[in-house]
Amino acid sequence: MNNFKDKILNRITDDFQVLSKIVLRQQHHIKSLLEDNKDAALYAEINNDERIIDSLEVKIRDEVINTIVMYNPRATNLRMIISYYDMTAYLERIGDLLLNISNFMQKADLQGKVFGNYKKTLSQMLAAAENMTQNAIFAFTCEDLQLAKDTIELDDQVDALHRSIRERLESEYAGKELSQQEIADVLSINSMSYNIERIGDNATNIAESAIYLVEGKNIKHWDKEKNNEEILEAGSEG
Repeated sequence: MNNFKDKILNRITDDFQVLSKIVLRQQHHIKSLLEDNKDAALYAEINNDERIIDSLEVKIRDEVINTIVMYNPRATNLRMIISYYDMTAYLERIGDLLLNISNFMQKADLQGKVFGNYKKTLSQMLAAAENMTQNAIFAFTCEDLQLAKDTIELDDQVDALHRSIRERLESEYAGKELSQQEIADVLSINSMSYNIERIGDNATNIAESAIYLVEGKNIKHWDKEKNNEEILEAGSEG
């Protein structure tokens, strides 16, 4: 029975590694398209990979549920299994966000002036989010606590770039008469930036799952709880 249970746990791990590789490949495809939009076949590959991601997400989540129901795993294994369950959801969401970015890129004129003014910042955002995702996955699979914490810190960089793009768009184009394509470009840039920012958020969630796996601590709302405690302490002192 234990050997069979170990095989199922190994299967979850193997499926998760495949899922991780496909999501990282999707990020690389988006990066390639942003740098050089000539390879139209990549758009079809992104759509095909998205279907694989969805299938793997369903498979892994079913495996996790069946393992919990059938084998009542011990605390350590249960924590690992719950972490895989959460991580799978975060990676599937990243896949969805990458597909969104791909769709917005097809609506924009990537060689036009409007998009050209924001291409560098979008590339920086995408590179930072890709780095976060890679590091978060590595931190989880290798149980690297420090790398997980470093990854969470990087989210501020992605957020700052997102705010920069949003503020520039408002400053440069609000109230101005634009062509239909220019409107599409502005909306696409804003939407791409938002989706990349959300990738950073999900990479942060993965890093937090790594911390939960290693330490058994759920830090998702740690900052909020810490702030509330400080407010309460200040009130009691007054």
